[in-house]
Amino acid sequence: MKKLLFIVTLALAYVPISAQHNDLLCYHADPGKHERNRNVDIIHMKLNVAFQPAQATVLGTVSHQFRCLQDNIDTIFLDAPGITADSVWLNGKPIIFRYNAAGLICNTGLKQAYNSQHTLKIKYTAKPKKGIYFIGWNVPKIDDPVHQTRRQIWTQGQGIDNRHWIPMIDDRSDKFVTEVQVTFAKEYNVLSNGQLLSNKENKDKKTRIWHYKINNRHAGYLLMLAIDKYAIKKTITKRGTPIQFWYYPEHPERLEPTSLYSERIIEFLEDETGVKYPWGSYSQVIIQDFMFGAMENTGATTLGDFSWVDSRTFLDRNYVTTNAHEATHQWFGDLITARNDADHWLQESFATYYPGLFVGSVYGPDESAWYFRGNMNGAIAAGEKNSLPVRNSEAGSARHYPKGASVLHMLQHVMGRDNFRRGIKLYLDRHAFDGVMTVDLEKAMLDATGMNMDWFFDQWIYRGGEPHYHVGRQSTAAGTEFTVEQIHKMEPTVGTFRMPVDFAVYYIDGSVSRLTTTVDRGFQKIIVPNPNNKTIAFTLFDEGSHILKKLTFEKGAEECIQQLLGARDMLDRYDALIVLSKVPFDKKKDALKTAFVKETHKAMRAEITRQWLQNNEDVNFAGQAMNARQTEVRRAVIDMLPVDANTQHIFESALKDSSYFIIETALLKLWDAVPDEGKRTQYLQAIAGLDGYTHNLKIRYLELSTEVFPDMKGNAIMMLTDYCSDKYEFRTRVLAMQALQRLNICNEAVIKNLYTCILNFNSRLAGPAKDVLQYFKQQSACQKILKSTLETGGYSAEQKKSIKQTLAL
Repeated sequence: MKKLLFIVTLALAYVPISAQHNDLLCYHADPGKHERNRNVDIIHMKLNVAFQPAQATVLGTVSHQFRCLQDNIDTIFLDAPGITADSVWLNGKPIIFRYNAAGLICNTGLKQAYNSQHTLKIKYTAKPKKGIYFIGWNVPKIDDPVHQTRRQIWTQGQGIDNRHWIPMIDDRSDKFVTEVQVTFAKEYNVLSNGQLLSNKENKDKKTRIWHYKINNRHAGYLLMLAIDKYAIKKTITKRGTPIQFWYYPEHPERLEPTSLYSERIIEFLEDETGVKYPWGSYSQVIIQDFMFGAMENTGATTLGDFSWVDSRTFLDRNYVTTNAHEATHQWFGDLITARNDADHWLQESFATYYPGLFVGSVYGPDESAWYFRGNMNGAIAAGEKNSLPVRNSEAGSARHYPKGASVLHMLQHVMGRDNFRRGIKLYLDRHAFDGVMTVDLEKAMLDATGMNMDWFFDQWIYRGGEPHYHVGRQSTAAGTEFTVEQIHKMEPTVGTFRMPVDFAVYYIDGSVSRLTTTVDRGFQKIIVPNPNNKTIAFTLFDEGSHILKKLTFEKGAEECIQQLLGARDMLDRYDALIVLSKVPFDKKKDALKTAFVKETHKAMRAEITRQWLQNNEDVNFAGQAMNARQTEVRRAVIDMLPVDANTQHIFESALKDSSYFIIETALLKLWDAVPDEGKRTQYLQAIAGLDGYTHNLKIRYLELSTEVFPDMKGNAIMMLTDYCSDKYEFRTRVLAMQALQRLNICNEAVIKNLYTCILNFNSRLAGPAKDVLQYFKQQSACQKILKSTLETGGYSAEQKKSIKQTLAL
């Protein structure tokens, strides 16, 4: 029988959005490769600020209570690039200060001061370009009468950006209590870290002072503010932790889908870590134009309002895993904080690991397995480029997030869940409110369980690469003999891997022989006894797919079918299904049919659907699959089927689907296949009342209507141009500018909006805008409009220079 190469490189035919980390999870810049020298230890920082939002100006006073770490301290340096200090006082007395490019140098002249405490106070003004962001304050009300854009102020301190609006020692290894007082217009709500001590109206009857204080020490980059006309949902966990969700009151229907599981996540993490939530209360707040996914500020997570979704968008993309990721950071990142870049994985890997456990607690073990397969996929992809270790300052997001999470997943499997939990609890208790390094985690695991995991940390954390196993098997008199060869490239930092491996031999009679043994050599043989000489159905190396690896294991089609129908674990069945994608349909049809009915997980049913429809236009099966509860299955139908006379009705029915993304895909495929103007009019009418996710359906409607309703073209273009303006959040603007590009609409209004986009701080807006402008620049007529708009659009010299450099005009 011809053998099929059963190659598992963890590359997925489909990865659900919930398992992807490019958008829904947070980005964290690294504050510096090492802890820097400092001569004082900050104990308490008190900040009193007001703002001039239209001028993007901070008016502040900050006081640093500090302890001297040296006998004689002539100067204290505060990170404060671009900040103007008006006055500086030491212990209430004015002192001399000076600037350099990086900050403020305060002449303290302290003598024989070791371990003594003092207070340094600075009154200052800042017009920062980083760290704090003023959203919507310069959009003229006449252009935005219904306040489509938010009027917000919010901060993003990580990596080292709070220094741009607060003179401070901005080093993650220095932890201190923060206290914040904010004076702002009384119709707004203000969130900061910790407990709200007071909220008082001022004598002017126009402003209020919001006063917050955190309950324990945390890193300065985790200090936050968020200001808007928020509504606030207040709940409490079963153990008494107050939970708040700050949201836009204009869309109350989005509150439940977005805040779903917030209380349950905190309870779950307390159970898993054995450590009570450490920060008193926990808040989450949505913000506009956030350049990353979300940010785990201490006790107050900020999340981009692209996660602010209704129940229909929830089906395709939701905040659940991001919610769990950021909540995990309240322990791993906020309670304990990595001391340097190389140990940054101690924050991100844990925050990527625990969401996989949480989704399993909600949706079942198959969802957890699928989540971790997605992480392994990302880790393997990074390994194709280089073999940097996880603990490395240059390791990058793919290793700090998915690979590190995969390593923790393996560590729990090797140690056992109870032992893993005991080690984690000791690790958190021992280093609470302090900085950590990888050795601290290793030692806690040893001290809590007596299990020395140095070998594991050495190969998976301190060294790089991933194993590639080439496995064969044959029946012998002694049993089923597996041959295992490690065929990955050996390098100075990549050697032979040592791992306990779960072998399984499934027999035709339904019984199974299992053996767990250590594979630690370049080549070795393992025998699983078969004393009764049973007929083998299929065999498994690493049953359940716990090891981060590549696997080459030759199997025949019949063995893969047996594995698809009989393996205990979903991932083993999925791997067999992927190999069967190379098998002719008639040889696997019955197995696919059986599996489609039997399987419940979205990944399995979606892949079966793809293989069924790949070269087989089965309208009956497609109709059955379109009735599936999982959007992934219905999406597979719409992706795989062509539109023709037999299938057109399926696509037309899909215009009423609950998923906005399925509707959009179905519409576009119908549009390409059905030129009849009457039908096209019906299709547009079917979606006319839908906005979709970040207006995706409304924008498609406007774009396509220019082909069907020529008398409405001018109005449609005007509305698309408006969607591209700064009245809208960045995702809507990107969709609108891309529609305008497809329509080749290049005029002064469009170019002005695109210039506003490329000047924006958010690269996820500026980058696509640059691409569209470069497209227009290739056309001579448009290039003239680009140049004339630049000269007549009222841009400052600095803005002109930036635009010219960006576009090479």
